Amino acid sequence: MSAAKAEDVLAAKLFMSAAFPVMKIPLTEDESFVKKFENVNLVVEFDVDDDKEPLACYLVFLSEQKANELHDGIRFKVYQGKYDNRFNGIKVATLHFKTVESFLGVLKGNNPSEMLGIVPPIIKNIVKPGFLNFVFLFLSLTKMMPDNVPEKDKPFEQYLKVKMSLYMITTAMSKANRLGYKPFADWCAPQTDRIYQFKVGPTKDASGKEIYPEIGAFLRIKKGKTKAGRGFYERKKPFVLLSFPDPDGCIAVLSNKYGGFVEAVAHNCVQIVGAGDSYANQFNDQMTGIQNMLIPSKFVQ
Repeated sequence: MSAAKAEDVLAAKLFMSAAFPVMKIPLTEDESFVKKFENVNLVVEFDVDDDKEPLACYLVFLSEQKANELHDGIRFKVYQGKYDNRFNGIKVATLHFKTVESFLGVLKGNNPSEMLGIVPPIIKNIVKPGFLNFVFLFLSLTKMMPDNVPEKDKPFEQYLKVKMSLYMITTAMSKANRLGYKPFADWCAPQTDRIYQFKVGPTKDASGKEIYPEIGAFLRIKKGKTKAGRGFYERKKPFVLLSFPDPDGCIAVLSNKYGGFVEAVAHNCVQIVGAGDSYANQFNDQMTGIQNMLIPSKFVQ
């Protein structure tokens, strides 16, 4: 076994620290998952071998009762590192991967053969209570893939895709900076104190009635340091506001429907408010560069 490439290690870390936490959105907002996990008490550990930098994280799922007993009421949380056996009596399902490459193949493989690496770990854990529910929740991450493009007649699917995608990418950008990803770190370094804010208008039905609320996510950059946030930053006016009329407009940008960011602006999918096109375009380029680490190469332009 040899050490993985640095960019693969970075991508794996971003999946563990930025993509996995957004499972909380369908877990708490999709009624089917709310019911499936009502009484689940399970720890799911991802363990990835590497000669130079082995990686691990674990996801904690607890019923309301167990969470109040053991975890300050927190029912779901992602921890980085190997599981430390902090929850006595809770079943542990370990998904072990022999290489970083095989782990990434499952998450962003270009073909089914690459994705089949998940099968042996699933078979080893399938009988553990709640694990099959986790597998279906894990598959919800595919909603963020570029080829998952729900139409307007599926408003909840649109809402989920946009919320998951924006929460993931803002977190991934902040984590990439902290992990020393040079192109983004260099771009952040000279910036004083700036808020890059996403605002997506509410989802409405055919009669114009709001059925799902507006979505907000932001990235704060201050003297080279970054912090991702949910909702809307209220203490300071955004340096750049990327305002989408609704999830459909945001999905057009996320899926490259019109071929690029500038073209999406021209089609009124997004309005730029604040510092103007130059910083918005730079921000979008940086975001796209990080996003490209987390999607199959066949989608990278």
